[in-house]
Amino acid sequence: MARTSSAVAGFVAGVVVAASTTAIAVTGATTTGTDLNSKATPTWLTVKVADAMGTRDTITWVPTGSFAGSAEERVPRYPMTAVQGKDTRELKLSAVRNEQVSAQLAIASGHNLDDVEAVVGDLTGPGGAKISGDDTQVRFVKYVPVQRSKSEVDWSATIDQVSSGKEVSGDRNPDVVGDALEERDSVDVPAYAAQPLWFTFHIPKEARPGTYTGTVKVSADGRTQAGYPLTIEVADASVPDPKDYGFFLDVWAQPETIAKNHGVSLWSDQHWKLIEKYDRDLASRGQKVINTTIVDNPWHHQWSLGTRESQTATPYTSMVGWTWNGRTFSFDFGRWDKYVQTARRAGLGPDIGAFSMLAFQDQEHLTYTDTSTGRTVYENVDLGGKRWREAWGAFLPAFEKHLKAKGWLDNTWLSFDERPIDTMRVVKDFVHEVAPVFDNRISVAGSISTEGVASNLSVDWGGIDAMTKEKAAERRKAGKITTFYVYGSPAHPNTLSYSPAVESRMLPWISAQRNLDGFLRWSYNSWTSDPFKQPVHIFTQGDEYLVYPGKDGPMSSIRWEQLKEGIEDYELIAQLRKKDGGADSDALTEALTTATRNLDGRTKDVGDIETARAAVVKGLTS
Repeated sequence: MARTSSAVAGFVAGVVVAASTTAIAVTGATTTGTDLNSKATPTWLTVKVADAMGTRDTITWVPTGSFAGSAEERVPRYPMTAVQGKDTRELKLSAVRNEQVSAQLAIASGHNLDDVEAVVGDLTGPGGAKISGDDTQVRFVKYVPVQRSKSEVDWSATIDQVSSGKEVSGDRNPDVVGDALEERDSVDVPAYAAQPLWFTFHIPKEARPGTYTGTVKVSADGRTQAGYPLTIEVADASVPDPKDYGFFLDVWAQPETIAKNHGVSLWSDQHWKLIEKYDRDLASRGQKVINTTIVDNPWHHQWSLGTRESQTATPYTSMVGWTWNGRTFSFDFGRWDKYVQTARRAGLGPDIGAFSMLAFQDQEHLTYTDTSTGRTVYENVDLGGKRWREAWGAFLPAFEKHLKAKGWLDNTWLSFDERPIDTMRVVKDFVHEVAPVFDNRISVAGSISTEGVASNLSVDWGGIDAMTKEKAAERRKAGKITTFYVYGSPAHPNTLSYSPAVESRMLPWISAQRNLDGFLRWSYNSWTSDPFKQPVHIFTQGDEYLVYPGKDGPMSSIRWEQLKEGIEDYELIAQLRKKDGGADSDALTEALTTATRNLDGRTKDVGDIETARAAVVKGLTS
């Protein structure tokens, strides 16, 4: 799902070295020692931050000035321009039943602040109805170092193309961006550093429509620093439970890195428990696909220096055991079954993706255990050649038989990542020959040129315009799925660590506006050994993960929360289309245009999303 060319020859000691041997400085080398979030503000920055604050006293403010849109903008750790929203004294939100709504407050001071925390009281609504304060989650935005990547030398979006002073700030030792959402009771904040408090309001499914009022209090140093009246207007509309979302979300999880980053043995009981926690997190977004591996390291990559390595910091392993006894191949599906069963128990599915019959940007090869020696064999083969046909001619019928026995055949896709159409035609013809039951169960993320072979197609951003609304509608009528994806490109819109937050919220709106079924992202959690200190492996920061490893499970991010709320918007749009007989009313067309009219979040009016959403809710309730 990512591209690298021979122009990139190496990456060492905090310097990118291109083929021409030109050195390019990296923003922030590997960070060690003190947690960045406890780091004292450099002296030269304190003057600039004090000017932006307008005081050396403790202040709180509403980013963007409006609580309703406050979560759609990142708060710089070191504000360089005048802080807006200090005069906002009332917090107002709108919501529908059974959804989450996020918002931010921020605090800063000319002195160190200890034990910063926030409390949301119970909200009282019509007829004495209540939304408990316990239905609101308060988290703290955690800042991570900003680093350049190898891919920026050659093809991917660069930091300067993606971010602005609203996202990235600091002293280049390193610069930082607020992205992770840390769950803790309180946090200490150094002087002249901003600390956002992230509120996620969970509106109960049975909430009575009407106006709910309550309070939000922010405390530090053992005393209240600010108190705000809070109003939430709950409309007479609902979003479905995530398992019932129509939005087709396909985010690829990496189970091996869960074990590595949590310090547990691979495939141990502890590992399986952690996998289920991450699966539940994916399920909370309506994830539709359980992505699995049927070969060892489907994303093995031939790099420019002649080495073959995984494109992820932790390689994938096969969930299917392949053995060769000198005459025939045989397959052990035990781990594969357990992975699917664990994911389904957590609420994922029903679809299952099987990666992959084709190597990713590498020569075709087989990995198996030779039973005569007990050794693992890595064997190069030719696409469509005798040995390739022998191996896959054995696997596909065995896989079909196994899936039938488990009752999973109709849900399983043969999945492929960015393979050219000529290669895909070879596979399509072979599948039809040996296991035609999979003819209409081919899933491809890649070029629109593969549209004819893929019943489930995710089009890369570069080809999205060729997937017209009419073509997407034809595919839907034929029972096919059509989504789109971004990766280290484009610069906008995207879900990179320092992408403007509103862009993650906007992506499902783009899907709705283009009449697509959903969205795909190639990596949910392909971390480095410590993404809080070394956030980049190869690709643009955040391209490789949407969440972070928390203490006992996933730690969310601003991007992950905003994507969730964009999916909720998509569900409301789908309801309005159904109400209007499948057509887009003038009001909905205008709302979709408003939400997506500027794809560059650096200059986008974040109020566009709130305006567009209000129009959709009005259409549903009038």
